[in-house]
Amino acid sequence: MAYFHSPPFSVVHENGSASGMDREILEAIAKQMDIQLEMVTCPFNRCLLLMADSELDLMMGLIKTEARAEFLNFVEPPYYSLRSSYSFYKLNSKPFTVSAYEDLYDHSIAHTRGGVYFPRFNQDHKLRKVPLMTETQQLQLLLRGRVDLVISVDETFDFVLRSMGVDDQLEKVAYQEFYPVSSYMSLSKKSEFNKRINDFGAAIQTLRINGKLPEILAKYGIEEIPSSQGIPAEK
Repeated sequence: MAYFHSPPFSVVHENGSASGMDREILEAIAKQMDIQLEMVTCPFNRCLLLMADSELDLMMGLIKTEARAEFLNFVEPPYYSLRSSYSFYKLNSKPFTVSAYEDLYDHSIAHTRGGVYFPRFNQDHKLRKVPLMTETQQLQLLLRGRVDLVISVDETFDFVLRSMGVDDQLEKVAYQEFYPVSSYMSLSKKSEFNKRINDFGAAIQTLRINGKLPEILAKYGIEEIPSSQGIPAEK
């Protein structure tokens, strides 16, 4: 299975080992289904490409989109839904302000290659977007003044800032976007595990009913909303 660095939900350590919320959920599902998991760590967009090429079977932590549905089958139900906060980060030393979406047009914005954010941002081709493989690369360019802003989910980028010891050099701009999202487990369309896709969904339901899934989500600070409020698909 594909495993990408998106702390604290999924963490890839320098030695290549993996930890985090998604790993705990996966291990609980694997135990429920009596299957063995082999994790392959990769940058987010590389993981997507490996899934598209059917070189890997399973990937966690994805928002459902029409483009991704061309090469992925999404396991129903999603394993959590939340109201996600998207923030834009800048250097403290830069005097500009961003108080509304329209202010973004004046700046270059680093983001994760292949990532999905809120719809207006995703579909806006007039913004000066700079796609990069990892949050670490985005932060490095921001610190060097090569980009003006980085867009990220608060929990992920705040973790990166603290881990690199530079949280005192950056700040969030005033403008933020809040958007309900659902996070899915997905299978490559050519994976042999598709014959058990309903079993994956049933395992998620069982773990929710017996309290194990809510316990893991609470451990990582996930405050769920009803899945009906999540966004099921996006172009």
